[in-house]
Order: sequence, then structure tokens, then C-alpha cells
Amino acid sequence: MNTLQKIDQINVQQSELYNQIIDLWFQEVLFTWRWWVGVALTFFSWLFWIVYHKKESRYRLLNAGFFVMTASLILDSLGVQLGLWSYRFEVIPFILAYLPYNLALMPVVVMSLIQFKPHFSPLIKSIVFGVLTAYVGEPLVYFLKVYNPYNWQYFFSVPIYMLIYLIANWLTTREAYGTIKWY
Repeated sequence: MNTLQKIDQINVQQSELYNQIIDLWFQEVLFTWRWWVGVALTFFSWLFWIVYHKKESRYRLLNAGFFVMTASLILDSLGVQLGLWSYRFEVIPFILAYLPYNLALMPVVVMSLIQFKPHFSPLIKSIVFGVLTAYVGEPLVYFLKVYNPYNWQYFFSVPIYMLIYLIANWLTTREAYGTIKWY
């Protein structure tokens, strides 16, 4: 069997596994209380942000929020694909990441921290964010049986969360973009 045939065979097996996961999700995950918790976390996180964010800083904060969404979604998907952890009760089964966390909780918490006491040390905020997210947030979703770490320790997450926060903070505090030049 040549390389192309091996790749095609693995892709077929992978597709069969995804179909099993999707069938299981429709039969045993959709509309369970854990599924509803994920939906509620997503909705109420954004509702909180819409009500309480500083309107004059909206676009700067959203810039940071989109970065946080992108970074956390990529890193989370990578962790799942590498077998470091898994999620059992996804809101949507087609993406290998926990979307309420990546697309709502993470960006909303980071944007809220950035706008709260904006002159306070970003490094200290990043440490608080990293420690609380790793040692309170991750154990909570583990306790709820949504998250299952295989080859991952909570302390591995702290510097990653800190770096995500620091980059997001930098995105909101740097000078405004220059104008686009038309040629």
C-alpha cells in the first residue's frame, strides 16, 4: 500500500469515527442539561458584555476578543487532536473544541478584565486570569464532566492563558491603525 492509499484509508476511518460521534451527540448529548449549560454560558456571556462594555472602546475590545477567540479555538482544537484532553458535551459536535468556552467565556472575560481598571498592571491581571482560569475554570468543567484531561496538567495552562491575555491587552492599548492608502 502506497502513501496516498494509507492517507485515504485513514481519512475514511476518521470520517467513520466522526459520523459515530455525531450520531452519539444527536442521541445522547443534544438537549441534555450539560448541553443547555453550554448554550446558556454562550448566550449570557455575550449578553453580559453587551450590557456592561464601554461603548467608546467597543472596537478595540472586539479586536482583542476576536484574537482571543481565534487563539483559544486553535489551541483547544490542537489539544483535542493531540489527545491531551477531550470534551464530552459539545454544543456543536462538528468542531473539536468547546465553543462556549472559546467563543464566549474566554473573550468576554478577557475583554471585561481589559476594561476593568485599565491602568492596572496587565502582567498582574494576566497572572490572576491565568491562575483562576487554570485552577478554577478547568477543574469546574472537569467536575461537570464536560472536560476530560488525559495528558494535561492545570499548571500547563497558566502561561498560555497569561500570554493570550497579554497579547489581547496589547491589541487594545497600541496606537490606532493607520489609514489604508489607495493606489
